[in-house]
Amino acid sequence: MDEIDHGKDELGVLLMGHDKKAYWYGSRLSIEEARILAPHNNATSLQVAAGVLGGIRWALENPNRGILEPEELDFEFVLEVASPYLGTLIGVYSDWTPIQNRLQLFSEDIDYSDPWQFKNFLVA
Repeated sequence: MDEIDHGKDELGVLLMGHDKKAYWYGSRLSIEEARILAPHNNATSLQVAAGVLGGIRWALENPNRGILEPEELDFEFVLEVASPYLGTLIGVYSDWTPIQNRLQLFSEDIDYSDPWQFKNFLVA
């Protein structure tokens, strides 16, 4: 794991298609921060493992809940467990849509009435 000697990783979720267009929420963790928290790891492995750790802790404290989808877990609990390993947590709005700056090179079939349609993400 020592081939990475500098830099940072941003791992998160991009929520699109709501009234504010797009929102990214995630973790920014440098390789130096990651190695202080967990030697011989990199930022990506630590960010992923932190979420797993939070999920396992939630499952151990809620043994009678059965099998659940991730969105059914208490995200605040999971995030509280994971946060010490995630570096800086950031939330940023964006005005980006998938139809911005399109049709510059060639004609495409775009749905301008709803920019968030899946066909608007395809590039042929």
